[in-house]
Amino acid sequence: MKISKVFKIGLFTVLCIAAFVWGINFLKGRNLFTSSNVYYAVFDQVDGLVESNKVMLSGYKVGVVQDIKFEEDYTGRLIVSMLIEKDYKIPQKSIAKLVSTDIMGGKAIKLEVNRSKTFYEPGDTLVSAIETGLIDQLAYQMVPVKQKAEALMEELEKSLEVITLVFNETNRENLNNSFVSLRRTLYNLDRSSAMLDTMLNSKSGSIRQIMANASSISNNLRLNNDKISNTIKNFSSISDSLAKVNFASTILKADSAMSSLNTILTSINQGQGTLGQLAKNDTLYYNLESASRNLELLLVDMKENPKRYINVSVFDFSKTRYVETKKTTAEKPK
Repeated sequence: MKISKVFKIGLFTVLCIAAFVWGINFLKGRNLFTSSNVYYAVFDQVDGLVESNKVMLSGYKVGVVQDIKFEEDYTGRLIVSMLIEKDYKIPQKSIAKLVSTDIMGGKAIKLEVNRSKTFYEPGDTLVSAIETGLIDQLAYQMVPVKQKAEALMEELEKSLEVITLVFNETNRENLNNSFVSLRRTLYNLDRSSAMLDTMLNSKSGSIRQIMANASSISNNLRLNNDKISNTIKNFSSISDSLAKVNFASTILKADSAMSSLNTILTSINQGQGTLGQLAKNDTLYYNLESASRNLELLLVDMKENPKRYINVSVFDFSKTRYVETKKTTAEKPK
């Protein structure tokens, strides 16, 4: 029996199509020659999980992720369909956990089996969970560091602005002048320290002389200690004597004397008594003034005419002269 060429071409085409379909499913992780059951798990986020990712049980691949789609009613959650070989039954309360498979962020579904005598039926929805991977942990731990770094950058920016404002042209010039003044101050301080060292170490230095004088004074005090003690005792006895004096009585007597004196002065000011009359009445002053003037005239007259008051001659030869003088004296008031 001869096979026609058309039959050969058709058979070859069918085989190619079958190989193509098998290859696509193989790349997706599906095995067309083994039967599988479908289970579901609902996740809030999948973080890189894609179709054909592995479903593992105790680290061994037992299935693949068939499909990922959003849940109805727009909840934002994702329904993951898993193809698991029929040879593996999943006990009740087992957990389908989303885990990381490598440091680059690869994802897979890990089945954490709970020991139970009852099993999920194909098409059931498993309890889901998400395991924090290394990258997620690093990202979680880096968030505070990132926040602190941002805060630090803001503070650094503010500090740079302040530094820019501080170190403007005027302030830089002032700062340079300050450094020059500081250099001069340090130079003067160095010179002062050298002078102080010279004053301390030199035999003729003033500080050495001061120290020598202080030593001499202390020696004199030590030699005259007895005299100083006697002086202190004398002052002590004087203070004791002063302490025994009745100052209160003395003050009262002084106060009484001041009151009496005040009364006397008041009487004098009011013109009472002899002293008051002398202080307030001017009659005595005018009488004294008149007496002084008369005494002055008397003295002048005695000087000009002494014979009028003293006559020592036995014979009066100066009568005519006296008369003339008297006439002359009498005529003066005219």
